Amino acid sequence: MTSIRHSLAAQFFVAFALAAVLIIATLVGLTALSMRDGFSRYLLQAELSRLDDLVVALTDRHDPDAPNWPDLVAKTLLWHEILIKTTGPDDKGPPRRPALLAAPPGHPKPPPPGGDPFQFGDRTFLLGPDGEELIAPGTREPLSARRPIPAADPDAPVLGYVGLTAPRGARTMVGLVFLRSQYVTLGIAALFATALSALAAILMARQLLAPIRALEAGARTLADGDFEARIPNTRRDELGRLIDHTNSLAASLQAARDATQQLISDTSHELQTPLAVLRAEIEAMQDGLRQADDKTLEEMHDSIMRLSRLVADLKTLSFAREQRITTVRRQTDLAALLETRLTLVAQRMEEAGLRLSQDIDGPIPLTCDPERLGQVFDNLLSNALRYTTAPGELRVSAGIEDGRALVTFEDTPPAPPEESMAQLFERFYRADASRSRAHGGSGLGLAICHAMVDAHGGTIAADLSPLGGLRIRIALPLEGPENGRE
Repeated sequence: MTSIRHSLAAQFFVAFALAAVLIIATLVGLTALSMRDGFSRYLLQAELSRLDDLVVALTDRHDPDAPNWPDLVAKTLLWHEILIKTTGPDDKGPPRRPALLAAPPGHPKPPPPGGDPFQFGDRTFLLGPDGEELIAPGTREPLSARRPIPAADPDAPVLGYVGLTAPRGARTMVGLVFLRSQYVTLGIAALFATALSALAAILMARQLLAPIRALEAGARTLADGDFEARIPNTRRDELGRLIDHTNSLAASLQAARDATQQLISDTSHELQTPLAVLRAEIEAMQDGLRQADDKTLEEMHDSIMRLSRLVADLKTLSFAREQRITTVRRQTDLAALLETRLTLVAQRMEEAGLRLSQDIDGPIPLTCDPERLGQVFDNLLSNALRYTTAPGELRVSAGIEDGRALVTFEDTPPAPPEESMAQLFERFYRADASRSRAHGGSGLGLAICHAMVDAHGGTIAADLSPLGGLRIRIALPLEGPENGRE
């Protein structure tokens, strides 16, 4: 019982069915009231047609010099006598009461209440031309109808109105069978509509619950660690969009898991080489095969420095992923910063057989962290030194375009495959053997560059250089973001 009460299907069904039942009950009630009042109005309109003789008699008795029939108003018995003469018994209704003719002379009074509900003497009233009441009905009912009393001259205004109140007990005496049959029919229709509403509520609840149950199963699958499962979606409403978002979440979780696994694998592989070198050197010295001379210590020192750089790069990327890279920004001349970095690497470029050319249109005032951007330039220059085949060339240009600082690095062959350009900024990615770890790189340099540039609100992209190698283009806003990422 508890599971049924807390079931979403039961709640949907109860909500839809209850709403349908309330609507049907309201419609049935309003229809019943309308039918009852409509039947009474129908009776009144039918009875008004039987007052033709009374209207003619009142037109004939009207005195223009004494309007509003003062003689009938003063002598009620005379009014009732006219009623009897003009609305006598016929085949349209029950016989009229003879009690009116038996009233003692000089004692005019309306007929006693009760008796035949169709007795016109109890229900007929007379109104003046302005609607004022001249002769009141013997029994008052909330429902009534009236018809005008025309003058002998068709162009003259109406002389007054004669009307009827609804017959007392008419609903039980005359219309009982009719109304009862209509109520029975209405009740059957209400039951049928309620059944259809319940069926529609069941179908609607099932239709709504199908995607919800699919979402429940999908969430349970994600909770179990299966990020490859996807929820089929054929809907285009809010539930369909929710399913799409859930599938996107599953794809994101799968990508994050794969990236984490790849990071662990790549990191362990990168750490393996310098650790293996250190272990071999130490074991060789322990076995007496090698001496702790300057060459051996330099090799060990290089391995340790490689490990230190790798750990520092991993820490930088971790901060970038968590958006915790701190940038201390100040007004800087980007042109001067770039020229300084080029000067520091010029000697090494020359020794490597590479020609360095530059086209820097300075000054380039920029709000930035010069240390972080200097690290970006150092990484790119180191990549060019490491991977460009001698004799070769590195061309560096910088300037301002469309309110942004643009820096471009272009080198000569070799170049990575064109289809791999979008992956160059991924961690540990290497396009091919021409840019392999044999050159000493960790595979994190471009990923760090991407993180640093992104922290400054800029963009970095790679494509093929017109010189035949790789081209890296950096675009930075002159003012930069308002706050650095902490």
